[in-house]
Amino acid sequence: MVRISTNQYHQTALNALLDQQNTLSKVQEQIASGKRILSPSDDPSGAARVLELAQSIESTERYNRNIDAAESRMGLEESTLNEVSSTLQRVRELAVQAKNDSNTAEDRKKIAAEVREQWKHLVQLGNTTDGNGEYLFAGAQSGTRPFQTQADDTVQYAGGQTARRLQVGAGRSMETTHTGYETFMDMPASYEVTATTGSTGTATAAVAVNTSVTQREDVSGYEVRFTETADGGFDYAVVDDSGNAVTDSDGNAITGRYEAGRSIQLPEQGVELTLHGQPADGDALTIQADSDRSMFDAVERFASALENASDTEQGRSAFQAAGDRALAEVDAGLENVERIRAEVGGRLNGLDSERNANEAAALELKSARSTIQDLDYASAISEFSRRLTGMQAAQQSYSKIQGMSLFNYL
Repeated sequence: MVRISTNQYHQTALNALLDQQNTLSKVQEQIASGKRILSPSDDPSGAARVLELAQSIESTERYNRNIDAAESRMGLEESTLNEVSSTLQRVRELAVQAKNDSNTAEDRKKIAAEVREQWKHLVQLGNTTDGNGEYLFAGAQSGTRPFQTQADDTVQYAGGQTARRLQVGAGRSMETTHTGYETFMDMPASYEVTATTGSTGTATAAVAVNTSVTQREDVSGYEVRFTETADGGFDYAVVDDSGNAVTDSDGNAITGRYEAGRSIQLPEQGVELTLHGQPADGDALTIQADSDRSMFDAVERFASALENASDTEQGRSAFQAAGDRALAEVDAGLENVERIRAEVGGRLNGLDSERNANEAAALELKSARSTIQDLDYASAISEFSRRLTGMQAAQQSYSKIQGMSLFNYL
């Protein structure tokens, strides 16, 4: 026979009551929180998986926050490039206006004043900042002012050569803006035409680069030579730096009758010459590469040509060539801006696709987490009712047990 003391009887009943209270409290807490796993001990493997899923969800949501930031910067870049395009278009209109032969040197100097203002506006656009005070076109060096004006009105690029990138997906990062160098500074090769020593005429020429030709030969050292004909006119011939005739795509030497304003096509080299002025017998024009290739230099050079224009025959001829060059360089700048704007549009479309993919992934991750972590309310309510009944039974039995004592029978 096992003897059970009164104290042991009471303790056993009390322990059973406390166990029922603890179980009921846990079920009640699960119902209140809506979570099946309240602590890692409830389901160690499930808790670990929930933690992994939570980290994945946070990463995916962070990618979408990066996408929001990238869209903001790209939207600002697109609007800024639109303003750059408008500025260059206005310079082009002024160049066409200034090239009219009815303009005097004084008229062109007046036009130069507006061209100077457009140049300043272009520099200002290049130094655009975002809402955080960072320079839009400074690349990775976003805290550095990218375009700095020098005393001689040249503009130097001080930004980074690497574009800023943001992680927008688990395996994808994207450039958020273009660098100022590729936007404003890296223009197609530019050329300057000068008369050779001994030339006495006023002939000059402008060189337009065909930006659609991806592989162009360097035309530095090419010459346009003029020969007077028996009828008092002039023929021209284009030769290379060795004196050999330059040929067209059919292998024919590029020669012809000179006419002011006439264009000479060099299809294999991807450039076009436009002749101006009046040559003399034996005159020649030499083409040399120009290192100034930025939008700013092109506009500033045109403003200087306007300011230095004269009403002499030679001055008018020189200005016509300068106007042709300005038109060619502004057109190249406009084409470059449009190319970059197209890239911005493509990137924005890419961000939309990446956002949709991230949202779909986040939905799947949250669904998986819910399956593991969230409470089945129907089962929980049934469990709560069962535990409540057990609690009530334990309370009643404890009430009866605590009233039992041997002294009641003495």
